[in-house]
Amino acid sequence: MSTELKNVVVIGAATAGITVVQTLAKSLPPTHRIVLIEANPVAYWSIGALRASVAPGFETKVVHDLNGKTVFGAETRHVVLAGTRVVDLHPEYVIVSRDVSGELSGVERTENGSKVAVDRVILAVGSDYGFPMRIDPSATTKEDVLEQFRKTQKEVAAAQEILVVGGGPTGVEFVGEVLDEHPNKVVTLLTRGSLLVSNGKDDLVGVGKKLLAQLQEKGVRVILDDSLELEGQKTGPLDGQKTFTTKNGKEIKADFLMIGSGGKSNTAWIKKIDFDLVDDKGLIKTTSTFNLDSSKWGKYYAVGDAANTPGLKTSQMAGKHAVPCAQNVLAAIKGEKETKKAAVPSANFFVVPLGRKGGASYMGVMTVGGWPTGMIKGKDLFLGMFEGWFKA
Repeated sequence: MSTELKNVVVIGAATAGITVVQTLAKSLPPTHRIVLIEANPVAYWSIGALRASVAPGFETKVVHDLNGKTVFGAETRHVVLAGTRVVDLHPEYVIVSRDVSGELSGVERTENGSKVAVDRVILAVGSDYGFPMRIDPSATTKEDVLEQFRKTQKEVAAAQEILVVGGGPTGVEFVGEVLDEHPNKVVTLLTRGSLLVSNGKDDLVGVGKKLLAQLQEKGVRVILDDSLELEGQKTGPLDGQKTFTTKNGKEIKADFLMIGSGGKSNTAWIKKIDFDLVDDKGLIKTTSTFNLDSSKWGKYYAVGDAANTPGLKTSQMAGKHAVPCAQNVLAAIKGEKETKKAAVPSANFFVVPLGRKGGASYMGVMTVGGWPTGMIKGKDLFLGMFEGWFKA
């Protein structure tokens, strides 16, 4: 009889993945081990990434060493594979991008990586943005990541006129962080929407109005209902000052460009493996109990930004759903029938800080402005939650 531990593979070490891991670790049978796989070399707190891209010294607060000791403690049977990308999925195993036989027993070498047998898999693959909201793929070490931030900090400080494209939380928050650190910068915010952070038909209209008023009070030029052709452009300094002309004929001068739009679920690679696993919005199709909505993939679950579970795609909701998802995995492993469903949120909570003291939030029944938003999130960007993930 084989004594090899059965693998519960968790793909992704952001809020959803880490919360799943923490929940599993409390009561996973000794016959099983967790294998946490993360493409990045470190754990990354994207909630603080915009401030880290502007404020010197803050970059060290949003990254953390990611290994078995930091996640599980000194004595553990569980395994963390950082800097490791899952490149293929199969009903009974996954393929990773490198040789992990020295870190994980029972794997098979493949031509370009390793084959890891699975008893259960949780896809917590999140969403895909450019730097700084996500680590640039060129970074292979912790120092690489820190250096990316320090480089961007210097570029922002040197810029005379900054153009931010995108009126969602990323674009708006970046403007707030820039003006907190450099209050005299000339900043233009451009969005194709008629409101900030809202489509005009949701609960966030009041949030958008408060944010617009605060930005205009700070001297930000906000251009609504307009757009630019930015094919081939990415966040960073421009080659000298450049004049852009919007679709509606408005001119914008800038020597630094921040693209704060275009985020999407990290599911394109999954769609190539099985087209039917991903819906027309780019989200993984799941049942109400987080299982993949396909009998072929009976050992697989999905949670977080990339899953078509109910509610806003926020870190808070990812963490909320991760707990019952992990509980369902545990129940399946133990042969229990009871399953917990993805809760439909009774109310949405949405917090958009403008630096440390400004911003606006929707608190389920009401919209609040700068002071409460600063206290809730802007002051420390929930760093305590990130630090609480780790045992070392």
